[in-house]
Amino acid sequence: MPEACGASRREVLIFALLTAACVAADAMLYVTLPVFWREAGLGSLWEVGVVLALNRLARLPLNPLIGWAYTRLNTKTCAAFAALLSALIPVGYAFASSLAAWAALRVLWGLAWSLLKLGGLFTVMAAAGQKNRGYFMGLFTGTYRLGNLAGMLGGGLLADMAGLRVALLAGAAAAALALPAALFLLRGVPPSPRKSKNAAVSPKVLLHSPEIFWVLVTCMAVTLIIEGFFMSTLSALMAHHWGESITVLGVTAGCATAAGVMQSLRWGWDPLLSPLVGRLSDGRLGRVTMFAAGCWTAAGLFLLIGVSLPLGPWLAAIAAVELCCTAMTTLSDALAADAASRSNAVFVMTAYTLAIDLGAALGPLGGFAAISLWGMNAAYALAAAVLALFALKWTFRPPVGTSTPS
Repeated sequence: MPEACGASRREVLIFALLTAACVAADAMLYVTLPVFWREAGLGSLWEVGVVLALNRLARLPLNPLIGWAYTRLNTKTCAAFAALLSALIPVGYAFASSLAAWAALRVLWGLAWSLLKLGGLFTVMAAAGQKNRGYFMGLFTGTYRLGNLAGMLGGGLLADMAGLRVALLAGAAAAALALPAALFLLRGVPPSPRKSKNAAVSPKVLLHSPEIFWVLVTCMAVTLIIEGFFMSTLSALMAHHWGESITVLGVTAGCATAAGVMQSLRWGWDPLLSPLVGRLSDGRLGRVTMFAAGCWTAAGLFLLIGVSLPLGPWLAAIAAVELCCTAMTTLSDALAADAASRSNAVFVMTAYTLAIDLGAALGPLGGFAAISLWGMNAAYALAAAVLALFALKWTFRPPVGTSTPS
């Protein structure tokens, strides 16, 4: 049994590490394109926004196609194809000189990321049981986010030192390492284990399952608020409270820089905290209890950061929200995997990725619309109220059993 567990952990780690290598080039775009957009051949900053959003929007129609592909192909084949795309796309970035070229490449990246995300989720489901699914999900999520951290820090540094093209080609070289890992180290999960005894049940029937319905709706809402709304409005929130710059310990930084630093904290601690959160959720506390507690905590923190506080406590509250992001992402993935393990795995996980992609895409749009209509403080109060409503549901009428794994 320990040998089997070790082999399963190795499989999850390999998939997570190759995913990390693939996402580095994408992550660096978020810190380099807003500065080097002219070098990239773009005509304005609004085009940068379009480029950075297109991959998420493209995933909405692509996810069902990827889900269908995983009913026919094993994870090794899909991962190898995604790794090949991930190595070629940054080369295209480096030589792209128009919005149309960037748009096409970002759609391709949406395809590659969907293959990697679903492949990782299926790898965890095949490797883990009820007693360690949360830990393995946290291990996968925390490990692949090393690529986000490396891309943002290393990509920004390389772009400043040698230019955008060199940084992007370095991202392509990192992604190229994923291809031999997929071909020679990954065993791959065949499609048959992803079909449970209920695999023949139609998607329409499955969506009438309270467990699946509430997992999908809740995870979409949480992603919309925490990943979409909070992440996209943090610099604006800082400017609203503190003006154009913030001074901490004698160091003054613009709000955009300060927001970037605060968000990068998450990528630094995710590899350690995500597996820990997952392991705790496998134990006596259980995922449902921890998820409800996370919703309550996030609701309180959103109320707190929407009001005027001294700078130190306010920044501590922002860091606490980032901790909630780590916990809620891991718990959402684990809850979805639990539901999928008891049903049609391909349909449930495909619907889950579609739901969280939709939430991530709608978050910035809805957030800035709410700010424009009602103001910053009211928008954050509204987000807190929505989180509190879901906290009430998962505390008093949870759609999933609260018993600990046996």
